[in-house]
Amino acid sequence: MDVGRKLRILIITSLAHFNNDGTFLIFPLLIVYYSTVDRISLVILGAMSIIYTLLSGLLSPLIGDFADKHNIDSALLSLGIFLEGAAIGLFGISFMFPSIALIALGSTLLGIGQAFYHPIGGAILSRTFSKEAGRALGINGSLGSLGRSLMPSIVTLLILGLGEITGLLTVSAYMVLSAMIIFIGLKFYKRESIDVRKSKEKLEKVFYKFLLILGSIVFIRSMFITGTTTFVGEFVYDVYHSKELAGIFLTIGFLGSVLGQPAFGWLTERKGGRYAFIVSSLLTIVTFIGFLAFAENLIVSLSFYTIFTFSAFSSFPVLLGYVSQTFPKNFYTVANSYIWGIGVTVGGAAGNALITVLLGLRYTILSSFYVMLGLAIFSAILMPLIPKRVSKA
Repeated sequence: MDVGRKLRILIITSLAHFNNDGTFLIFPLLIVYYSTVDRISLVILGAMSIIYTLLSGLLSPLIGDFADKHNIDSALLSLGIFLEGAAIGLFGISFMFPSIALIALGSTLLGIGQAFYHPIGGAILSRTFSKEAGRALGINGSLGSLGRSLMPSIVTLLILGLGEITGLLTVSAYMVLSAMIIFIGLKFYKRESIDVRKSKEKLEKVFYKFLLILGSIVFIRSMFITGTTTFVGEFVYDVYHSKELAGIFLTIGFLGSVLGQPAFGWLTERKGGRYAFIVSSLLTIVTFIGFLAFAENLIVSLSFYTIFTFSAFSSFPVLLGYVSQTFPKNFYTVANSYIWGIGVTVGGAAGNALITVLLGLRYTILSSFYVMLGLAIFSAILMPLIPKRVSKA
């Protein structure tokens, strides 16, 4: 494939990643508004967060398997972004007609939409850039992190300027337009061949063992990362009593992940996915401890949280780069979907569920965060179990 087409693929998939990850913090931010404006219980809102993360994770392997057997990646990527846009539109309408049912429906569409990008986008980049996939995934991931970082402040400013309804509907319209651009811009992309015989091949047992070990550790790690991230806006609001500051904190804090993705993508390419995963996990634990220890010092806690996101949200280039170093090319998408969909996303749903239960048991958000930190430490203890090499028996 020529350089121009490779660049076009990187640009369009990066736009998709920017929009997809831009929705990651919208619901955690809206939790602050729903709990203060509409007086909806944090336990109910936590249950909503479980809906979309669980749906995203469970559907991801099915979508990944479907994508591996069909040559319609551009249509699938744009469909995911469109569904996320529709979800944000429903969140906006829910302020016009306050309804838990509308919020639940929006959460459902958000979860379905979020199931598409990571397994498909990661596989497209791995196939297109081959040995340079680590750097390509890192650059692409940094645009996803930029979307995740900017969107809370964008949504906050739109809500301040236009109100909850018009502000969120504006974001929804942008997402739908982006879905059309992604479909048209990536329509030329086709895999070199779709071999029906190969699509029916089975992975050897050694690869399933690798998936089970790495996936289990990623699952526990993701419980910690996603569970705390979902409620970090509410945590900041509890400390500083400002919805606007919560949105700004999320934006500045997540700028760390913009730099972390290419940095860990490069590290994955140079040192391997196993090494990069261990380094990122240990740095994540240390910086989160610092964030909690200095929670009432805005500058210090924000600095620690920025370094936390630098390492914690490097999973896209690290894990999917690791998959591309380990699995046969014909199984990239489905392997991505199990590591990302089950490990990262369903693990995240379990983390949301655990914090929701703890809040229901009258734990404070701070004490819940310490419980989640214990899970992160446990996952780190298990990391030596990850095989250094995976080879056919």
